[in-house]
Amino acid sequence: MRAVVIHGEKDIRLEDVPVPEPADDELLLKVAGVCVCGSDLHYYMEGAVNTKKILEPQIPGHEIAAWVWDDRAEQFGLKKGQLVAVEPTAVCGHCEHCVNGRPNLCVTQRFHGGPPHQGALAEYFKATPEMIIPVPEDLSPGVVAALEAVGIGIHAMRKADLQVGQSVAVLGAGPIGLILAQLARAQGCGRLIVVDPIGYRRDAARKLGADEAVESFDKVAGLTGGHGPDLVLEATNSPDAFDQAVLTVKAAGRIVLVGIPAGVTYSPIDAITLRAKELTILTCNKMGHVYHEAIEAVRRGMVDVDAILTHHVELAEAIAAYNRQAAYEDGCLKTVVYPNGKDG
Repeated sequence: MRAVVIHGEKDIRLEDVPVPEPADDELLLKVAGVCVCGSDLHYYMEGAVNTKKILEPQIPGHEIAAWVWDDRAEQFGLKKGQLVAVEPTAVCGHCEHCVNGRPNLCVTQRFHGGPPHQGALAEYFKATPEMIIPVPEDLSPGVVAALEAVGIGIHAMRKADLQVGQSVAVLGAGPIGLILAQLARAQGCGRLIVVDPIGYRRDAARKLGADEAVESFDKVAGLTGGHGPDLVLEATNSPDAFDQAVLTVKAAGRIVLVGIPAGVTYSPIDAITLRAKELTILTCNKMGHVYHEAIEAVRRGMVDVDAILTHHVELAEAIAAYNRQAAYEDGCLKTVVYPNGKDG
């Protein structure tokens, strides 16, 4: 089968690789669509996400829509040809975190799409039944693939504990930032400000409900009476964003760090301001069991996924799509790659 393979920093290729062979507890899937995520771009541009480095050829892709393509489908309560979402993280189900509803923190988890576990940017993939999420028939493969990103947003908003009428600033108007902004609006936030240095991303934020979209965090204070917002949702790839969030948020406010910074450290934090403001700092690591909530958010119009999916390509164009999205070219917010063609 054909697959996109990352060999290291800025070394991405379209190659022939073996079709995966499912074990007795796995099913073969025909990949319908894969969204390009910011973490995929980290692997491509840096050869790593934080300390997880590509040491062997790696198939990326963890935002997955697929058709069940296994003759044993009915044994698992599924139908061959059925469109499903795929949870990219396989967990043990019995460690302390799994038992207590935090599967994203499973101590033996296997995250497919990050080394050493192969992802789904290929014609076929395999998954356990626990990873397979049935979806409504009216959802497109692109939207189904993007449900994972919506789930990240839902997980972050649960941590944020947003109260009706509270002001919010979102740092970063990439796909996750735009999802967070929409969810904040759906949860009844007050003033909603989005910060991004790129003009077309600010335009997208305004169209999706932001009251203001500004190019720099230092403009937020003037829009909030000098106090800062109650909540800052950080969704950038910048190591500087943590410090910017500290400087932006209101005293006694909350910060949720959702983005993955380039490299392995944040830039130095203004410790005096951090302590003086008595801030609550929360972090996110993937998500819990929120696919069904993500489906509801999309179907009820809380999140307009189609507005974020700006580019749609087939597998032969995937490398060009990675370069375009990494370079912020052609108004690209998020790309869907269709490994078996747009018509399946």
